[in-house]
Amino acid sequence: MGPNQAPLFPIRILKISLWFTVFFYLFFLLFNTSFTIMGVDVGDFLKQYLGAFFGVYLTTTLKVFSVSLFLHLSLFSLVFLTYHFLNRREVSWVVLSAWVLLIECLALCHSMVSFPQIYGEFFFFRYPSFASFLYFLTDHTSPFYFSFALGLLLFLFITFLLFQIYLHKNKESYFSLVHVLVLGLVHLSGFYILGIVYFAILFWQGKQYQRVHIKSYGFIIFLLIFLYLIPSIWNQIEVLTKSKEKDKPPIFILSADSLRYDKVGQKINGKSITPNIDSFAKDSFVFHDHHTTIPRTFPSWTDLLTGQYSMSHKVRDMFPSLEEKQRIGSASFPTIQQMLQKLGYKSYAVGSFAADIFPRANFGFDGVLAPNFNARIMTVQRTAESQLFLLPFLTGSWFSGGMYLEEMDGLSTWGDGTRILNRFRSILKREGDSPYSVTYFSSVIHFPYTPAYPYYKSFTNPKYYGKYKYLKFVDPTNSSLPNEEETKQIRGLFDSAVYAFDAEFGEILSELKERGIYDEAIIILTADHGEALYEDVHGQGHGEHLRGEAVTHVPLLIKFPKSKIETTKEHEFFGITSSVDLYPTIMDYFGIPTKQEFPGKSLLPILGKTNWEEDRFVYAETGIWFSDVGDHFFQKQRIPYPNILSLHQVVPEEDYQIMITDPIYRETIAFSKHRSVQNSNYKLIYIPTRQGVLFELYDRKNDPLNRKNLYPLHPVSAKMKDLLYKTVIQWEEATLAGEYLIPSSLSDINEN
Repeated sequence: MGPNQAPLFPIRILKISLWFTVFFYLFFLLFNTSFTIMGVDVGDFLKQYLGAFFGVYLTTTLKVFSVSLFLHLSLFSLVFLTYHFLNRREVSWVVLSAWVLLIECLALCHSMVSFPQIYGEFFFFRYPSFASFLYFLTDHTSPFYFSFALGLLLFLFITFLLFQIYLHKNKESYFSLVHVLVLGLVHLSGFYILGIVYFAILFWQGKQYQRVHIKSYGFIIFLLIFLYLIPSIWNQIEVLTKSKEKDKPPIFILSADSLRYDKVGQKINGKSITPNIDSFAKDSFVFHDHHTTIPRTFPSWTDLLTGQYSMSHKVRDMFPSLEEKQRIGSASFPTIQQMLQKLGYKSYAVGSFAADIFPRANFGFDGVLAPNFNARIMTVQRTAESQLFLLPFLTGSWFSGGMYLEEMDGLSTWGDGTRILNRFRSILKREGDSPYSVTYFSSVIHFPYTPAYPYYKSFTNPKYYGKYKYLKFVDPTNSSLPNEEETKQIRGLFDSAVYAFDAEFGEILSELKERGIYDEAIIILTADHGEALYEDVHGQGHGEHLRGEAVTHVPLLIKFPKSKIETTKEHEFFGITSSVDLYPTIMDYFGIPTKQEFPGKSLLPILGKTNWEEDRFVYAETGIWFSDVGDHFFQKQRIPYPNILSLHQVVPEEDYQIMITDPIYRETIAFSKHRSVQNSNYKLIYIPTRQGVLFELYDRKNDPLNRKNLYPLHPVSAKMKDLLYKTVIQWEEATLAGEYLIPSSLSDINEN
């Protein structure tokens, strides 16, 4: 086909691409769609949701299909261009399809080796007979093999195209280069709608490329290359507009979901799983007995950032109502970020799927580079997950892609830290020496424990072949225990995830040091909660109970600016501390006056000391129970209420957010919570049941797994019980009904 007889891209390319897209979209929709998420049947919920919001489902389907169509149009056009320049003869649709299928299979293999957890449902719950193929890929190949093959194909194509430009210097070859540059821009930006519009114009007016002056192509190519550089140029311009202010160091709150205290410095076969954190500890004040106030992400972060207990601000679970969320950032509950804004700070939140809490409430961030969470996004994820050939492109296996569907950022099985590290780096470049803070929240340690290649191999058994080889979801309805081999594998996955986060942490510190930021920055490392990993009868997960050290005991390391507070010889503190201590500590450091009374304490006065002078106690409570079934010990020790699928509501006017809106259920959840107070030696747990209130008292040092209940015979029992009641009555304005604690709002309802 010569350049003067027809458009460069004949309409048949559109037809082939469309049929190819429709065929595989329907194929995977039929054979790779399920109402089961990691073995948990959510069919009733999805059917109800799809019935109520069928329009949202149709929009989602169109969205995912459009991405698939653009990608296939791109691939078919690239393959067609190569054949066009090679022999200028019409090539069979079978040959074109075979090449596109080869490219997609290579990308799929690359993605499966890089992120096998994303394909866990397909290989372990839907088609387990195919799992041996995934085992072969992860055991005997690496992503490099497939990226090399894909890169070679792309390199040969571009080299051939550039050679054609050099050889012919005609409009056809220049237009082909423009085409490739446009596709690259769309791919990197993820603006697939613009890509489809571009193809529509191409097939409608494609032959008009012959009318463009050849010098104009040079200008267009220059303009496109400039567009590639715009993000970097814009960052440099923005840096020039920033001003450095004295005594306003950058603040970094670095956190990993579910990072247990005892994992920091843990050695396996003589090798620490946290070498970068270990190194950082030498420059920091280390608080060895630090505890979160509630082992669920949303309320835990709210407590940390407001300095107040969840029983005060009322965000007590993962699905707060609109009224509860509106209290965050209000005059009564300002956040650290809002207080820092008074000093001229800009604040950012960066994170992966568990960081979806930050866009859902007013935490005071100027920029949130984290996924959101709602029913619409869940629908996009479930629809996209069924499309196996599409997933590699949505997760970046095809040369820095991954921007097409922002909803995929919230995919819990995608534990790659590279994408959020890049966002963190972009903030550093943009802010320069101006006052700013970054809250960085990694989710790689959160179940299902999904470190990317090669980290998922770090501490797992290479000879284990079962459903826990790559990940472990929590099924709240299943109380059966895995066998010894499976338990070891699950713990190995968790340790590998910790190792992966430590590598992320090391990248952050290296970046700060290279930019000369490290020494004078405030750097805080902590976690929102820990994780039970089948210790004793504790099961797996977090938030259901308060026994043991695993779920509330988390790391806290703080490095202050070297010129202000240098790390002393005595930089390890062994007294008990709480996550609500961070707020008053930061306020104290900057001398920011606060009107509120806080349950926490500033840690500045005890720097250089090893313990409190007084006997200090800290408070914690459980989260929401997701399931109302199971044979777990805590299921037998609680006031029952329906499972989360029955409690929640999808609220369309709030962007389809999932909330618990019924005030009776909200109060029942609050009333049913287990609560605790603990000091360095003992922990008392308050457990309301239908038969009465139970109390458990444990010796933390001699009985860390909390097996032997000392209540009520131990001498500290009465003192700690009295302290727990006083704490809850003070901060929740609760009342007593016998031994039951009645939350204030529930008390108000009863009075009315």
